[in-house]
Order: sequence, then C-alpha cells, then structure tokens
Amino acid sequence: MARMTRRKLLAIAAIVLVCIPVALYAFLFALQAYSVWQASRTLDRLEALRIGDPAEDFDKAVRLCKSGYGVYGLTAGAYRPKYLWDHIYKLPQELADQVPLLASRVGLRWWDLTTSATFQEGKIATVSTRLWVVGRYEMLGAHWQIASTVPSSELLDASKDIPTYMRWFHITSMPSGEGFKIDATARTSEKELSARRINRTCLISSRGCDGLCEMLPDAVPVLEKQGRTWGGCTGAPASHCDLKYDRCRGHLSAAR
Repeated sequence: MARMTRRKLLAIAAIVLVCIPVALYAFLFALQAYSVWQASRTLDRLEALRIGDPAEDFDKAVRLCKSGYGVYGLTAGAYRPKYLWDHIYKLPQELADQVPLLASRVGLRWWDLTTSATFQEGKIATVSTRLWVVGRYEMLGAHWQIASTVPSSELLDASKDIPTYMRWFHITSMPSGEGFKIDATARTSEKELSARRINRTCLISSRGCDGLCEMLPDAVPVLEKQGRTWGGCTGAPASHCDLKYDRCRGHLSAAR
C-alpha cells in the first residue's frame, strides 16, 4: 500500500513538473501573441499618418501603447512579467544568458517599439518610430521619421534639400546588430514610404528574421531601383534575400 502511494505521489510530481513549464509557456505565448497584435495595429496606424493630419489621428494610432514623457511604447508580451525575468536574471550568468536564446527559438522573441510626434496648431508636424527586434543572428532595427524636411544633422551637406534620406546604422546593444533609418518628407514618394513597412512576423517568429531584407522587405525594390545597398554590414551570415548585394563594398553586384 505504501509502495502504491509512493508511486502515485511520484506520478503526480512528474505530471506537475511537466505541466508547470507547459502552462508557463502557454501563458507567455498568449502574452506574446497579444503584444504582436498590438504592435501590428499600432504600426498600421502610424504608417498611415501624414504631415498635416489632425493631432487626434496620432492619439488614435498610439492608444494601445504605454506613454511616458511624450514617448509611447510597446514591448514583447513575454517580457512584460518583470518579476519572472528578475528571477531569471538572478540565475548563474551562463544559464541566464541562455534563457532568452531558448525563448526566441519558441517564438518568445524580444522586441521593443517606441514612437513620438510633434504638433503645430493641432496638426502633425513630425512622427518618429523605432522598432528593435532580436533576429536570427543579430539585433535588427528599423527607424523612420516623417517631417517637413530631412534633419540637417543627417546630411553631410546641410545645404542640400532632398525629399528622402536613407542610411544604415550599427546597433551596439547585446546582442549587437544593424538597422536602417528612413527620413521621409511630404515629397517622399509612396513607393519610398512603403519601404518603412516592418515585417510583423519578425516579432513572433521562432526562426527570427534573417537580416534587414526580411525585416524591411519593401525597402529592397526601392534600393534596387536606386542602384544602392543598405550601406553597411556586420559579421552576420549573408541573408538569402541579400545575395545580389555586395553590402560591404557598397555597390550592387551580379545576382548569384
């Protein structure tokens, strides 16, 4: 009888040990999926904004975001339970570093979205949006702004008046990586504006987006038409959609 009781207790303990991580994963994945829906709705609305639109349109675009000091943001849902990650980061360093990597492989990928705007006489004057997400090999970033002119701080020659400015930038976080910034104006073409569109699947993919060309797929045809590259590179493996680019040399090469 005692042996049977012990077996039952061991069986119950085994079931509990299996069920707890499964239940925790289901909970975190639900949070992740909901946060991706929030980010997708927010990005859809932000990308539709134009200079001169009513300020209320920006307020509607960010109504799913948290606000602080004029900046609105969303983070990956799986990383919102601060108490859970506080405990994880107290683990031995090597183990704590592995948890986010394992989480990414099951769709619990870290990302962070922030946006802000300025207004003049009740109308939108500028909108700035930035999203960072852990990709397949590195951190990937997309940053875009719409304003009346391209900021002079972005230009080597401040006297130039150009409708759109695009540039590559290096990300020095952990993990490090790369990003792409687009400064748009009222004279930016719809094709170039579409280059800002961020691939939403990057936020929940178990594989992770493979380079900037997967994160910003609509930027690829724009750059090809202009005969230019992203403008920089890192040590990450070449992406399948970047094969025709000689990114480190800064020009287009023949497709392989």
